[in-house]
Amino acid sequence: MKNLIDTFRDRVASYMKSSAQVSLDERILVGVSGGVDSVVLLDVLGILGYECEVVHINYHLREQESVADETLVRQLSQQRELNLQVKHVSARTHAAGTGCSVQMIARDLRYAAFAEVALQQGISTVAVAHHMDDQAESLLLNLNRGTGPEGLAAMRPVRPLTEQINLVRPLLGESRASIQAYAIARNLKWREDRSNKDTKYLRSRLRASVMPNLNAETLARSAKLVAEWVDEVIRPMIDKSFSDAASGQSLSIAYLAQLPNVLARRLVIEALRKWLPGSPANEALAERILGLVNSQTGKQIEVGAGVIWRDRAYLVFSAEAKQERTEEMELLSESVAVAVPGGHVRLYLTQEEPSSLSDPEGVWLDAEKLELPLTVRRWLAGDRMRPLGMQGTKKISDLLTDDAVPAQERGSVSVVCSGSTIAWVVGRRMAHEFRVTPSTQQYARLFYEQN
Repeated sequence: MKNLIDTFRDRVASYMKSSAQVSLDERILVGVSGGVDSVVLLDVLGILGYECEVVHINYHLREQESVADETLVRQLSQQRELNLQVKHVSARTHAAGTGCSVQMIARDLRYAAFAEVALQQGISTVAVAHHMDDQAESLLLNLNRGTGPEGLAAMRPVRPLTEQINLVRPLLGESRASIQAYAIARNLKWREDRSNKDTKYLRSRLRASVMPNLNAETLARSAKLVAEWVDEVIRPMIDKSFSDAASGQSLSIAYLAQLPNVLARRLVIEALRKWLPGSPANEALAERILGLVNSQTGKQIEVGAGVIWRDRAYLVFSAEAKQERTEEMELLSESVAVAVPGGHVRLYLTQEEPSSLSDPEGVWLDAEKLELPLTVRRWLAGDRMRPLGMQGTKKISDLLTDDAVPAQERGSVSVVCSGSTIAWVVGRRMAHEFRVTPSTQQYARLFYEQN
């Protein structure tokens, strides 16, 4: 009878051959963080006979813990006589001013570093340690965010990282429990990331309170079925329709108008990803962009990476503004910049408690009290808000008088609204009802960037 180690090894070997489609003669660059999942991945690939090299990314997010993670990976690589590349990046520095979360930036930096090292070493396969429980958690998190079919689809066993390099996930068929059991049976050493148990993160709360009551294998299987549907039915349809609708960096309005709305939205999302990378390619933004089809020529919508504007026959996706700013613009999600006089307003969402609520460029609000999408507009006569710390409401005109704003500048003052309620007079006052309190779990930073 086979023991636990042999059974685990055989399952991974079968998965590598049938799903990840990696042969034994291929060199593999293994991403190793020092956590149990990646340590097990490196160990089992070595047992199976793969020629491995190691890459470790130090984000400098957890001070001495990051140093200890790197030290362990160096020891593991030295013990196995494996070539190791360590990349040092500052996720916080890269995230500053982008409106994106540190976690999102860290992920992008990680994959960029993997691709860079693989290219330098002449390796065409990069392996990471995502597993079945990650798959199930991602499905629920994306469902909670209100995602489309692609967000509900499973992580693929193999996907292109670049044109020359594939990313493979050899442990997608394994549960967190089976990986832990293998690590213990093999007497492996690994590091625990304390942030994985920090309940200020939604994924951690989900893992601790929800996942024990659900079947991760069933959720992962459902995600796989959605992925098959996306890959075999939706993706070919999108590719064909996109080819028919696209002309340069624009989409035919006539073509979009005759499509079912669900397919038209997918084409807009595809256009955002292809032509304005870095923009929030989501359903809500796509729906707003489609609203330009029935608007007058010259109307536009600004997003984080550029602007979409309506020409006579096309929706044009441009990295630079072509028309005057619209009077009202929705601030849809992270990394969406909305033009206001002299600069832009941005929104940043996070579950990390800010070190300080004092922000010279903006304000911190309780994200769960906000009604998304937010809107940014010029203030209007009669507008009122309840300023932070006040009992009642006050006219915006009176607030501007109190702040000694010159009369010639008042017309350019903008406000950010949650539904019909003003949450922030840009650069000046925030509303009391959206303040951060000790019970706040999710935080929103609204800030102004000068041109």
